[in-house]
Amino acid sequence: MAQKSLVALAKEATIQESVSRVFDLLGGVTNLIDEGDSVVLKPNAGHAAPPESAVCTNPEVVRAVIREVKKAKPGKLVIAEAAAIGCNTMECFEVSGIAQVAREEGVELIDIKSDKDLINIPVRGYRSNIKRVKLPRFLLEADHIINLPILKAHASMVFSCALKNIKGTVQDRVHMDMHKQNLTMSMMDVWYAVRADINIVDAIYAAGGFSPHTPVPLKVGCILGSKDPVAVDRIACDLVGIDTNQVDYFKAAKEAGMGNPDIDNIEVVGEKVEDCFTKMWVPYVGDMSSRWPEYDVRCEGACSSCQALLALSMEKLKAIGAYEKCRNTHIVIGGKNDLSDIEDNENLVLHGNCTYKYLKEHPGARWIKGCPPGEGCFYLTVSEGVLHDAQTDEDIKHQRHQLEVHEPVWSSYVYAEADKFYEAQQ
Repeated sequence: MAQKSLVALAKEATIQESVSRVFDLLGGVTNLIDEGDSVVLKPNAGHAAPPESAVCTNPEVVRAVIREVKKAKPGKLVIAEAAAIGCNTMECFEVSGIAQVAREEGVELIDIKSDKDLINIPVRGYRSNIKRVKLPRFLLEADHIINLPILKAHASMVFSCALKNIKGTVQDRVHMDMHKQNLTMSMMDVWYAVRADINIVDAIYAAGGFSPHTPVPLKVGCILGSKDPVAVDRIACDLVGIDTNQVDYFKAAKEAGMGNPDIDNIEVVGEKVEDCFTKMWVPYVGDMSSRWPEYDVRCEGACSSCQALLALSMEKLKAIGAYEKCRNTHIVIGGKNDLSDIEDNENLVLHGNCTYKYLKEHPGARWIKGCPPGEGCFYLTVSEGVLHDAQTDEDIKHQRHQLEVHEPVWSSYVYAEADKFYEAQQ
């Protein structure tokens, strides 16, 4: 019988106590890290958002991990991140509060995007379009990489935690390539090249709703830890009620041998999941085919990423007042749909690379590239009646502008929907 993956769960009076408890449950920091070792901390600081937003790893969690690691007397300790495409990493560090913690604790901050000393690593047995990946030398030579994700729902992946956080070790060019083909398998390929050996999950305030851009913080009050990123992600999902059958990257991770998603082969130590359970609002899961009856939605064979973007886009159409005027639009995601009855090609929107094949019989359709496409592509294509696929700088600029314009009304809509959900839970 295979050895079970160990996941530690702590909910102590303070963040520092919870972090220390997790390290102790994993065997103790001095047993995990030898004196003189080089250690890289990889938080989630992908967007310029303050701590209370639950978009980035809580700076006090970062501080607690720094202080715990210092007990092992590392030779070098740094914090590194590559923010999301279009975001400035150092600005994200500042706004998130992580930069201030780094200054106070005497730890260097590194912007991976600006690093020039890169090594082009082959991904042998790669499964996506990432045959080789350029990564900073300091990451590859570190004795330890401690992955510090925050638990959150995610508009293009349903769920974001340990596995997805390592996507923030690549520069923008690689990041863009990952989105052009299969993002889920690309994540596994990057993990192959730069595998974190310790994962500490910030679930103090998790982000539900339409995170990461419009998150709804939820107090969970926990810290999780494991050497197995797949196992800790699985328990993180259980902690907030996310159905892992609805998250495709668990299947991909198991196929790629990244870790163990099977609950029977995971041992949780410390607190019990059921004692810490806090239901999160995640509006990306469930049957999508009949949720918006005013539209012809076809989603046979769709992955969880495109389903999540479908939910985001349809709700955005409602928020900005474009839902009714665009009714009866044919929307297709997934590669197993029958479109033989559709004659109105100009009113047909195809979302994602796997729908490209339908263009042969429906050449007038608007096909949005990507796997998955960008988060603004779908709803802007439908609402404006013009293809948006973020393939040009001009389109990317337009999308960013429209996202900013729509942000106030969208935020109000999301918070109102969240209030309805959480009131129903009481």
